[in-house]
Amino acid sequence: MQIESDPDPEWVAGLAGCPVARAARFVGEAAGRRRLFRHLAAEHAQEGRESYIEIDAPLELWALVRILRPHHVVEVGVSSGVSSAYLLDALEENGRGTLHSVDLPKRPSITATGVASVRSSWSVPMGRSSGWAVPFPLRRRWDLRLGDKALVLPLLAKELPGIGLFLYDVPHEDARAYREFLQLDPRMSAGAVAIADHGPSGDLCAALRRWARARGGIPLRRSGLGLFGFRCS
Repeated sequence: MQIESDPDPEWVAGLAGCPVARAARFVGEAAGRRRLFRHLAAEHAQEGRESYIEIDAPLELWALVRILRPHHVVEVGVSSGVSSAYLLDALEENGRGTLHSVDLPKRPSITATGVASVRSSWSVPMGRSSGWAVPFPLRRRWDLRLGDKALVLPLLAKELPGIGLFLYDVPHEDARAYREFLQLDPRMSAGAVAIADHGPSGDLCAALRRWARARGGIPLRRSGLGLFGFRCS
């Protein structure tokens, strides 16, 4: 697991609607969470893999939570829980808020010889579950729901009074993704931020572009990544 070396405070500022200097201060604070990083790196090393697929901008996520101070954050896609850990740590620093994570874990397949074979870069190790790397002290603010997002997201849309930050970190196709975005849209008030990951170098998907247009937002790209987000108006 590699520490993020080139964070983008301008992206954070654009999404949060704040001065770049303020965004840069919080990104710097996130980089200083070395104990959290060491814990996550050690958990990954224990499983014999350097990394599990995740959004490559945990510092920006931490900064956004600190600036937006949301009561409810929704995350789709967990894997080992790196992003979840940074979101939870920022909520804990704020002293309020809950992270609602949705994940349908991928399990390693077992070969004829009884050896586990990794099926994908986000497979959960044998004996582990989604978010296994998240430090236990941070989990008190965590509402982790395992299941198909098509079933879980409508439940969250009914239960939550509002969503301040939405993170969509799963492979997706436009028609289904847009339906899922619309389910949560009534809970996204003005100033809320929505982010979708399109892979390391992916382009903006039609679903997020369409949603941003409907909410009067402008999709902003995190420099060097296929990570796009917009601020609801």
